[in-house]
Amino acid sequence: MSTKVSEQAVEILEVVREIEIAASIDIVWETVLENMGPLNESPTKERHNLTLEAWPGGRWYRDFGSNTGHCWGIVQSIKPPELLEMHGPMFMSAPAVNHVIFRLNEESGLTRIEFSHRAIGLIPHHLMDGLEVNKGWDNFFSNVTAGIERRMERI
Repeated sequence: MSTKVSEQAVEILEVVREIEIAASIDIVWETVLENMGPLNESPTKERHNLTLEAWPGGRWYRDFGSNTGHCWGIVQSIKPPELLEMHGPMFMSAPAVNHVIFRLNEESGLTRIEFSHRAIGLIPHHLMDGLEVNKGWDNFFSNVTAGIERRMERI
């Protein structure tokens, strides 16, 4: 048995956003859940085949079929339509833990999303500058906004 000593330091990654959307909290909530699950896609528009089990302890996972896939996280707490909090490896195949939280608050016809994605651990170097992570969340929130606009047109 051999032991290898690593020089890689424990790193911290943080993405924080505050977004205001002119829609009811219920519409925003449902659209966020859809985009965390079946409508989730990469910035190149590749579908991720994600499933979000929206209950405490529910899994957030990517399904490749034939009992293969990737567990992205576990629902830590959920309080519809105000709070979704998850933790897990997310898209990192590394000894790192991620924490994602969506807090929604409706006021005067606007819904505010307070969002954060924080990670700690041996985060892959190609993710440490935050560019890829931010690109992914930019795409996510663009898709949420477009989904809300489509829903509002039907009302």
